[in-house]
Amino acid sequence: MGEPDLKDAIADPNHSGAAVQRYVWLEPGKAAIFGTDDRIASVQTVETNTQQKVEQQAHADAASADAAAASQGPTAPVPFDPIETPLNYLFYPAKAATIYFGAGLTCATGGGCEKPPLPPPSAS
Repeated sequence: MGEPDLKDAIADPNHSGAAVQRYVWLEPGKAAIFGTDDRIASVQTVETNTQQKVEQQAHADAASADAAAASQGPTAPVPFDPIETPLNYLFYPAKAATIYFGAGLTCATGGGCEKPPLPPPSAS
């Protein structure tokens, strides 16, 4: 396995009070603990941040950031459409009333009472 990535001294796992050597190899994820007689006392598997785990964590962080950005609404203004934009603003009170009616119905049936999030008037 070559030279270890980490060398340190730890308390003896057998509780003898002596310090023993521990060598860790990160790539295979193994750690060897040597006893006071300089023989291997145990070999353990260690958790490392391998490239695959780092990529999975980065993917999960990006997905949660996308979800947070989506919940905050659109980041760029919606371009003006001469037909759709006035219609969106014209029917916004009916859309808001429908959303609040649905929230009130949910509250009345015991599904939980909370203020519903309203989309901006320019949203379709």
